[in-house]
Amino acid sequence: MLNVGIYPYVYTFTVLVDALSKEGKANKADEVLEVMIERRLDPDVVTYNSLMDGYCLQGQMDEAMGVFNKMVERGVQPNIFCYNILINGYCKKMKIDEAMHLFREIPQRGLKPTVDTFNTMLQGLFRFGRCAAAHKLFDEMQVAGINPCTQTFGILQGGLCKNGSISVALSLFQTMESNGLNIDVVKYNILIDAIMQG
Repeated sequence: MLNVGIYPYVYTFTVLVDALSKEGKANKADEVLEVMIERRLDPDVVTYNSLMDGYCLQGQMDEAMGVFNKMVERGVQPNIFCYNILINGYCKKMKIDEAMHLFREIPQRGLKPTVDTFNTMLQGLFRFGRCAAAHKLFDEMQVAGINPCTQTFGILQGGLCKNGSISVALSLFQTMESNGLNIDVVKYNILIDAIMQG
């Protein structure tokens, strides 16, 4: 591009950062970000999110948080997608306390968690066997006016079954049926598998 006199702009760099990050080359993507800054082009929140996601995919949470901190220092406001990326990364690394800390920080930034944010946290809590905390979070979700989706109910049902609360999962299933929610074959399979193993 440079050889033919086409000067890359923020979108061009962001595409490159995103592609490298998705290929598992977050370190190279970070170098591209530095070149961008050296050229006095200000990365936007999408650029930073792409790089954070790359580090999270590689399980490098310290580096992902480093990118987040750099973004904030440079005056770029984080959006909810920043938090979703980081929370998901921490949950996959089995660092639920760090994920919960970020989750509690969201309103302090003037942001509102999405259904995806809650789903990620619910999955993480169930993975750790923290059923009571997951129930409490589900209640918080409803109080916040965020409607659970089919995936949310699947997470609840699977989490309850894996943690030995089959009767509660069955009750939830019946509630879903009576509320006319879409019950797919996956949710039937979760219950059947739990009952067969129980």
